[in-house]
Formats: sequence, C-alpha cells, structure tokens
Amino acid sequence: MPALPEYKTRELLANIGIPIVEGIFVAATSPIPRDLPEPPVFLKAQIPGATSRAKHGLVRRADTREGLLKDLKELLAPGPWGQAEGVLVAKGADLVGEYYAACTLDFGSAERLPSGILLFSAEGGSGVEERASTLVKIPFSLMDPPPTEHIAQQLQDVANPALVAEFLHGLMNTFNRYKLMVLETNPIGVLADGSVLAIDCRAEFESRAVSRADRQLFESAPGGGEQLTPLERLVEKINEADPSGTGFLRENREEAPEGAWRVATNLCGGGGKMLWEMTTGARRDIFTMNESDTSGGLSAFKSYRVLRAILSQQGAQVLLLTGSGMAFQSQHHLAAAVWKALRESPTPLPALLRFGGTDEDKARALFERVAADLPVPVKTYRAEIFPNAMVDDIADLALTSPMQVEPPPEPEGEPVFSVKVPPADFYFYPEKCDGDEEPECVSVCPTGFLEWNVEERNIQPKEGARCIGCLMCETASLLDGNGELRIRLAMPAEVD
Repeated sequence: MPALPEYKTRELLANIGIPIVEGIFVAATSPIPRDLPEPPVFLKAQIPGATSRAKHGLVRRADTREGLLKDLKELLAPGPWGQAEGVLVAKGADLVGEYYAACTLDFGSAERLPSGILLFSAEGGSGVEERASTLVKIPFSLMDPPPTEHIAQQLQDVANPALVAEFLHGLMNTFNRYKLMVLETNPIGVLADGSVLAIDCRAEFESRAVSRADRQLFESAPGGGEQLTPLERLVEKINEADPSGTGFLRENREEAPEGAWRVATNLCGGGGKMLWEMTTGARRDIFTMNESDTSGGLSAFKSYRVLRAILSQQGAQVLLLTGSGMAFQSQHHLAAAVWKALRESPTPLPALLRFGGTDEDKARALFERVAADLPVPVKTYRAEIFPNAMVDDIADLALTSPMQVEPPPEPEGEPVFSVKVPPADFYFYPEKCDGDEEPECVSVCPTGFLEWNVEERNIQPKEGARCIGCLMCETASLLDGNGELRIRLAMPAEVD
C-alpha cells in the first residue's frame, strides 16, 4: 500500500475544495523558483513513507530569506534518506486550536458491506496516539457520505460544528473520489474566526485502484524517491507473480533508538496500520522495522511469501500482526499462512497475532493446536483487543539475540502438479494415505479444485475449478492426516 507524499495529498484535497495552508512545492529536478513564500515558513522534505522527519532535520523553520534558501538547498540534495522528490515550503498560520481527523477503509464482512470510517478528535497535533480511546468514529458510505448536519451532530467540544463538519465531509469525499485506503490530516488548524484548514496531511492508496485519468496525481516527481532495498524488490517480484490483492513492504531507514524493541510488522489493511501508528507513534521504546500491508483479498500463498520477507529482516526481535479487526478475507486462511511461514522460515520470530474478521475463531483455534510445536512462542488476541495491549506483551516475547533454525526439508520428488496463479507446487505421497478413501486434504478444498483419483490413489486438479491459494489442504494434511500433501511456495532469491 504505497504512501503518497504530502504535496501530492494536498493536491487531492485542493481538488475537492478542502482548505489547506498556503505553500509551494519545489521539485528536486527543478530550479528554485523566485516566488517563494516570504518567511517565516516551514520546509518539509517530501519522501514517500518517511516517518519522524522532524527528528532527522527533514522539517525546518526558516525565519529569513537567507535561511530559507540555505535549508532548501540542503533538503533538495541527497542525504541519508536518499533523494527527496522535493521540498514543500509552507507558510505558517495563527492557530487557536488543533483537531485530528482520518478516514480509513472497513473491508466489511459476510453480513456487512465495505464502508469508510471517519476518526475525529477535538485535540490534534502530537500525542494524538495517546488519546485513541476518545476518538469519535463515524461510519460512512463509499458511495454517498452522510450530510454535514449528521456529522455536526456527532461532534463534541468543537467551537463551530457546522464548519468542521463541512471540512470532514470534504475528507470523506476525497477518500471516496480517489479510492484511498487511508487519508489523515493532523493537525487540522483552527483559526480565530472558527474556520479550519489542513496543516499536515498524508494518504495511502492501492496502486491498482488508481484510474487512468488520475494516474498523474499519484506519480512521483521525476528524479525523486529512494532506491528500493533488496527485500522491497523481493516483494515487488512477489506482486508480479501473484498480482491479486495488496502485498506491500517498506523497510525503515532510521536507526533504532538504543534499547528499543525492534518490531517486524505485518499490518493487514489501512485500518491495521492506523491502529499501530496511533499505538506507537509517541513511544521511543518501540522501533517499527517496516511498514507493510497484506489486504484486499490476497491469497494465503501471497501472505506467506510477504511474511517470509518480513521475518528475514536483520535485527528484528518480534513479529506483530494486526488488522483493523474487520477484515472480510478469511482469517483462517491467513492463520495457515502465518503458521507455515513460522515453521518454514530459517529466522522465525516470536509472534503476537491479532486476527479479526471472517473465521477469526478458527484462526485462533488453529494456533491453539500448533503453537506448542513452533520454534518460537506465539500469542493470539481477539479482535476487540486494542494493539496497545499487544505492545505491553512485547518485552515478554521478544528475542534478546537473533535466532537461526534449520527449517523442515523441502518436499522430495517431483510435484504431482503446479499452479501458475497463485504460484505453487503440489506434492502428494499416496503411501501415507490410509486405504483408498478420499483423504482429508481433498475434502476440505473450498472450491473443489482438488479431486481424488481412487484408481491411481492420487490427487489431481479438477477441470474448470480454481485454486485460490488458501492452504487449507496442506493444513488438514498436517493436522488431521499423515502429511500426505505438501505445498512448496518458492521464494525469489533475495529473501535468503
């Protein structure tokens, strides 16, 4: 799930008529314009996905023309973060208050259609993560957001509810218009006359959801951006071979604070990422190793491969997986992918797993059966448990030194057949079957793709049926059979 830099997010907001603080974007490949805003101004290096920019000197205040030009040249030059796309030069604003707002996607369930969720707090700026429990939550349709009057009725401790509701209605429209996964404004500045405007903003989107007409709005500035790491290139290769759903990974380029727990994350969807950031944004004892997203109906095969990449990050001490708690994709299938990744990775990590959505009870039940035989401890959480409870358990589970284990051997012999999308090799060992009856691994296939050939005592793909990459067959073979079926999910070379 790529992140959109602030200057691009501002353009989306402006297109819908949302007021934003005045500013100008200076691209890294363009000459410095003469019509820069007069100081005092704030300079923000535009690096997609970058966090804690202020801490690294990538956000600066310039009070003189000379200081503005000096800082601008420094931020436009390559640095430890690589080459920025450019710099946003924004004017200051006289604020009397700050609010917080964000839109995220609720993927729905078998009983509930997908929708958006607006999160709002009458207290914005730094520290909003610590006030997560006080957020106002307003569900909204992805086709037709509620009227401003309805939004205004749900706002508390707001000086001018009508104006704020109009701003929030514009956020919902922006979120829907561009099919975003996350849209956040923090802070929303409150002016003396009660009006509001976006001071800082960010967005995340699904690349395949961008329409051809809007493509230029989501493209990076020429010559900008940073080089992908080997693991990021690996995930790009995974996406090329298995394009359905979102598989996203971006490694943290910062240095971990001394003594901080280094957490590898698998955040399922924009809601999962937002909950994690709200939980850890103000904490110095938690260092997030990577941004990630596996959502949008991807296969368990793809979840497994992305997880293998996440687990291979050097220095990681614990794995944390969470979504928003409302996923429509099967959590049981996801749990099978997590189990397979933890037992087959040469660098498994202790895991904190929060399953939420379809078949979440089956997901937790699976780990109740398999956790004792894994090389690392695992703890699962119900969907109603907020991620801050998971953070409290990190110290008890995290490794103090790296773990390297010998993964189980690859399946022997030749695969009985292979699947191209999602890619996998199926191995079957009929000598492990009891009699001629159809084995459990065939009967659990939800699409009827696996078929039992009683004459040859072997399995075969059924003509016209499709493998969805759910891993239910292998899971049943290992737990309820004799290990007669194995699935090999080959990884691009970089992960090893």
